Amino acid sequence: MNSKIFFVILLILVGFIVFGLATKPKKELLTQNITMGVVDVKITPISIDNGKELVFELVMDNHSVDLNYDYTKIAVLTDNNDNSIYPSSWTGNSSGHHVEGKLIFPSFSKNPKELTITLNGVDNKSETFSWKL
Repeated sequence: MNSKIFFVILLILVGFIVFGLATKPKKELLTQNITMGVVDVKITPISIDNGKELVFELVMDNHSVDLNYDYTKIAVLTDNNDNSIYPSSWTGNSSGHHVEGKLIFPSFSKNPKELTITLNGVDNKSETFSWKL
């Protein structure tokens, strides 16, 4: 009887170990902040699940220039294989001194190991924001 209980407990422990090793916790990707001229820019990855749309929150703030840009044209997402895509949509406002919204990109065909967003022309500057996955 004791050997049966020991065997069941051993199987349960092995199951927990295998399950724990097989399920990796998602890596939290942090917000990146860069000042482009007089504009404070923050980009936060929201959803980067493989095979799904890639979503990033963009927040821009200043007290000097109008942020009147076409965000689907000034942002480009590049992966570690040098594949580049433009956003399929922008959910935020497109003018004023304070802009906030989501850049939504189509998914890449391969699972990237690194993603980089390049913003071009914000207060006549270009900057990159990169994350290792």
